[in-house]
Amino acid sequence: MKLKSVLLASAAVLFAGSASAADLTSPFFVPSQGKITSDTKVEHSRTHWSERYGNFYESGVEDATVAREELAYGITNNLAVFGVIGNYFDNEGEYNNSHNFDYEIGARYNKDFGRIKTQVAGSYYTYDPKSFEGHIKTDERWQKYFNGEIKVGVDMCNGLIPYASYKFSGQVDSSDREFYQSAFLGVHKYAGKWAADAGIRYDFNTDSRNNNLVYAQAEVDYYAMDNLALGVYGDYKLGGSNVSSDNYEDNIGSDYTVGLRAKVMF
Repeated sequence: MKLKSVLLASAAVLFAGSASAADLTSPFFVPSQGKITSDTKVEHSRTHWSERYGNFYESGVEDATVAREELAYGITNNLAVFGVIGNYFDNEGEYNNSHNFDYEIGARYNKDFGRIKTQVAGSYYTYDPKSFEGHIKTDERWQKYFNGEIKVGVDMCNGLIPYASYKFSGQVDSSDREFYQSAFLGVHKYAGKWAADAGIRYDFNTDSRNNNLVYAQAEVDYYAMDNLALGVYGDYKLGGSNVSSDNYEDNIGSDYTVGLRAKVMF
């Protein structure tokens, strides 16, 4: 076989398009059995905040930049395990340095009932405050959380999936356990070379008072290859309120996040 034919055949195996190409950015995607996905994200957020305690008042703007890498492996066509490592950069001089890692490991499972799609996920998340803030600022060590998520959607058979999700994050080793919750209602559209996702997110908790924030969020992805999606995403606060009591207020003003994403399947 000629060298040119060998090279063309190799390229076809690695990069050729397929009529049954997977929508890597679908909210219900898990890698099929034996496949691996890499999902890389870099995002920047800006939050305007204010705090009042009695007659003391303070406000400011906080910028944050985070990079994350998730690797997922398909155990079966409907079950995948995943691991995530993130890094928080020291934008504000708040942390010890720009090497501040957090970690997550978990699994996702899909089950379809005709056109009804469902997914359940659970994970363990941890980080070390001393790594972030240094040994002088805090005595806290590893913080541990259990995360869970449930999604339900309807496959409209044209690449359109309206769906809803509920997720929570609960601290597991503290007497004053933090418990965060989030609900999302949105729609996902896949059209071969591109995909889009948009909806409304409601973040809330009931730690002594009902605190809530409402965000609009969206993502647009372009398929540079069938197994590679490049995207931009973000969210923007629409309303809501934070901790408030007779003597204390902790409020978020404007708040937004923008990010870049690259997801590839091997």
